[in-house]
Amino acid sequence: MRHTLRTRIAVSGAALAALTVGFAAPVQAHTAFMLPNVFAANLESQVTIESSFSEDFFNPEIAVDGGDFHVILPDGSRAEFETVTRHRQVTILESAMKDEGTYRFTSGVRLGRKGKLALKDGKWLPVRGDAIPAGASTVRTSQTETVSDVYVSKKAPTRAPVDVMIGRLALHPITHPSDVYLDGPFAFEVLFDGKPLAGQTISVDRGGARYDTVKYHKDITSDAAGKAVLRFDRPGVYIVMTRHRADAPAGAGTDLRSYTTSLTFEVQP
Repeated sequence: MRHTLRTRIAVSGAALAALTVGFAAPVQAHTAFMLPNVFAANLESQVTIESSFSEDFFNPEIAVDGGDFHVILPDGSRAEFETVTRHRQVTILESAMKDEGTYRFTSGVRLGRKGKLALKDGKWLPVRGDAIPAGASTVRTSQTETVSDVYVSKKAPTRAPVDVMIGRLALHPITHPSDVYLDGPFAFEVLFDGKPLAGQTISVDRGGARYDTVKYHKDITSDAAGKAVLRFDRPGVYIVMTRHRADAPAGAGTDLRSYTTSLTFEVQP
């Protein structure tokens, strides 16, 4: 496995507003990410993670400010980051890597602001203030919930952290995220409350796309079993993201939740 290549998490003002009300944001909408300074470790005993919202991966724009940042250790147990330093555009997190195996660095479940959605012509539209769209038939309250993950393996990958479920909407790797190579596929499944989500749209972006003649982006769809497979034309740092709206859990204080989950990973040569 290869050393270095950094990873980040991103989200911005106007997009945050869209996410806040559970609006199905366009391709350019800001997405939260986790980006490490190394994906494959050997002698390293420390790792630094950037966490931010962005639409230009992986350049931070608005810091992720959640209170559930944590680490899943190689044996699947939970630990805390040693330091969490919040800035305006990025949150910097540091963690030790004492044992061999895979570490999962996560934002945990982050709840966003609450807002309103109005149903008009079969589509949910965001409500700005008290300006309910004319002809809207239903108005419901909504809140965002985001989870962002990245995996770093020291010497040899271990499976336990990959199979820990965090949040209701999960991008669950079938291929270990530390074993994604240019000549092989990356298979994963989309789950909601542990059950497969069929026909779910997943967006795929590559870091450093500003240097490409055509910015890399594509959308794929999960199959009937909630599974999807990616293949790549070049190595690099990628992010996959999916969104799903559903009724909020009991006691949530809103009618709906808009769930967004992202996973950052490296495609090795």
